[in-house]
Amino acid sequence: MAPSPPSPIDENLTERAEPQESLVFSLLRLSRRGDCLPAVTSSSAGEWLTLRRLLPPGWQHAAAVFKAFRRSRALRSSSALLRLLLFHAANDGSLRSTVEQAREAGLATLSDVALRKRLRNSLGWLQWLNTKLCQEVRAQARPPTGLRLRALDSTTVQGPRSQGTDWRLHYTLQLQTMTCDWHRLADAHVSEALEWTPVAAGDVLVADRNYLRPRGVRAVRRHEGHVVVRLKWAHPKLVDDQGRRVRALSKARRQRVDQPGDWKLWLWDKDHPDQPIAGRLVSLKLPAPLAYHARQRAERSARKKGRCPDPRSLEAAQYVLLFTTLPDTLTAAQVLEIYRWRWQVEVTFKRLKQLLRLGHLPHDDSTAAQAWVQAKMLLALLLEKIERLGRSFSPWGYPLESSR
Repeated sequence: MAPSPPSPIDENLTERAEPQESLVFSLLRLSRRGDCLPAVTSSSAGEWLTLRRLLPPGWQHAAAVFKAFRRSRALRSSSALLRLLLFHAANDGSLRSTVEQAREAGLATLSDVALRKRLRNSLGWLQWLNTKLCQEVRAQARPPTGLRLRALDSTTVQGPRSQGTDWRLHYTLQLQTMTCDWHRLADAHVSEALEWTPVAAGDVLVADRNYLRPRGVRAVRRHEGHVVVRLKWAHPKLVDDQGRRVRALSKARRQRVDQPGDWKLWLWDKDHPDQPIAGRLVSLKLPAPLAYHARQRAERSARKKGRCPDPRSLEAAQYVLLFTTLPDTLTAAQVLEIYRWRWQVEVTFKRLKQLLRLGHLPHDDSTAAQAWVQAKMLLALLLEKIERLGRSFSPWGYPLESSR
């Protein structure tokens, strides 16, 4: 049996009316452009203490280990530093406006130059916090099916005044829980690849066309994971049980619209020519109206890149062509259904860019820019954890101090 599909993304975002929503808004209210840092009152201090309980154990000690917090001269504690960094990332204001609001709120008195230095020094600490929060998600009990579906994709982040891609955020979304369980920020030259992603037995990485490479698939299988990856028409070499090359389009042409195709094939690897990777080609021919729109998208994409549309690309657009290593206990229809859920990661990127405005960096400095993105991701991970724990710790929606 295939795992159950995730809840609609709109429900995950807007239809929760549980007690923990006040904790969500205590973060989200900082993420609207122009908001001011709340004055350090007993109420705001209580909200911040509640949010601190969501951080991984040892987070304050880690601030010292990574040399993010060494002296309590302008900032009284690592807690005050983290609160200031999260506000700076959420509010999208300048360094100067951030320090002015911090001074007015009674949180800290420091210069914009000092805050930039603090931000730069906090990169390792913020990465550690995010890694630990992602590990918490991966450590959760596996679904009853034994398979953990993880949509893998990346999104671009641009620097100030940039017309292109400066950074790329590689990201996996656990589809059963709709939470991030791994991410990596890399420069634009680091390609999308399966092998960067940590994998455990039973994980199923669901990815789009750019991810199908023998090296990556082999890395996933080495850790007893599986892949469901879409094929381009010019896909890596596939062979049958006789070692003869197979073209996915040639197989798919024989199909009817309402009949998924399923063929046992092997992915040939030039680095291991005698050890092809066993898998399946699963395909579906789109109905005429959907095929027409898919061809239109392919044409627009080619022209946007200044190229003439390739006839083979236009033909391939009429099909969903997948390579998977999942066993045949899952039918072709179930494999296609698993791939259909991949779009949730794209919606998650839209949410990150629209609600938390992750997409355009305010910093020219490379280290400060990376730290800013990591602070944005920490906000997103805390929001996900609040929503996740709210289902388990009702009615208050967060773990009590004695339960940690």
